[in-house]
Amino acid sequence: MTAIPSKYYLRINALKAERDAIIRSMIANGLNAEAHVHLDDAASLHPSASKIETDGIIVEANRFAAEAVQLGAHLYAPGVKRCHGLRPGMKVTVVDEGGTAVGSGVSHQSETSILTYRQGVAVEIKNSRTGLPSIMETPWYSDGQIHLQSLPAILTSHILDPKPGETIVDLNCAPGGKTSHIAQLTRNKARIIGFDRNERKVQKAKELMQRMGCANYQLISHDSRYVHRDYNIKADRVLVDPPCTALGIIPKLALETTAQNVENSADYQKQFLTTASHITKKDGTIVYSVCTITKEECEDVVGFAEKELGLTLEKQRPVLGENGFDRDRLTQRFNPDAHETGYFIARFVKN
Repeated sequence: MTAIPSKYYLRINALKAERDAIIRSMIANGLNAEAHVHLDDAASLHPSASKIETDGIIVEANRFAAEAVQLGAHLYAPGVKRCHGLRPGMKVTVVDEGGTAVGSGVSHQSETSILTYRQGVAVEIKNSRTGLPSIMETPWYSDGQIHLQSLPAILTSHILDPKPGETIVDLNCAPGGKTSHIAQLTRNKARIIGFDRNERKVQKAKELMQRMGCANYQLISHDSRYVHRDYNIKADRVLVDPPCTALGIIPKLALETTAQNVENSADYQKQFLTTASHITKKDGTIVYSVCTITKEECEDVVGFAEKELGLTLEKQRPVLGENGFDRDRLTQRFNPDAHETGYFIARFVKN
């Protein structure tokens, strides 16, 4: 059974809220919340491990839905894999694909309804494994005052250090967490362009941007690897946060990764960095980040950027993780054993 992290992080949206006020409100509502020491827009919630009763009918959720349920989210119909004999109003135990109980609650739909229509809440979660309520069901979330985001992901936008008046490109903008953070950090006074080839994901990112009160942005459904060929853009800063093997995400209720997956991911990531090098102005900034820990997707990609693209690694601030394995220790790593998450960040200047 996967251990539960000691903290879950969230970002306070300074466009709509004041951090200390949100934390006071959370504490008043029974949550163990605290501000981050170094990032003035980050906060964390402390879970309290809860034993899930297994006397209800078993409903199996897919990996992504099970991880959300573990954090207190309700189980929605698209995330249900198996719900034999389920009827509305039944007591339910939700398990992941490996049989680990991640939450319990009451069913809202029948097996037929869930598997036929694939929409709406299938199980209302009353008790999650982390003891946390569904943060996404709270006014803080629905009003755009907070966004659930890992600490390294929040840190990445700070390392990009976007400024008002700049043109900033996010080559992998969906689902919109970092893109909305860039808007927040620039107080909606930068020109932000986001790309993602999945039109449905771009729409989700737009919804997030709207919820967070962002402005002066354009999100485009396009394969980011060809932006330099298809668009005439010169950016002050570019964020490259490409798909990866995601080996750093904790808790991970299931894991299927091969050496070939790692190699393919690294090749894919290099294509996005190549595009970034083409569209960034001279002396502009490129930040590369991945939620994984393999050398092939981290330091080896950095080596490619230096040797093949002529980019120069820069010192990054702040450093909340540990130094990476590059020669001058200018990259930043988060180690799952030490930081309860795995992540890698590199900051470059274009010469």
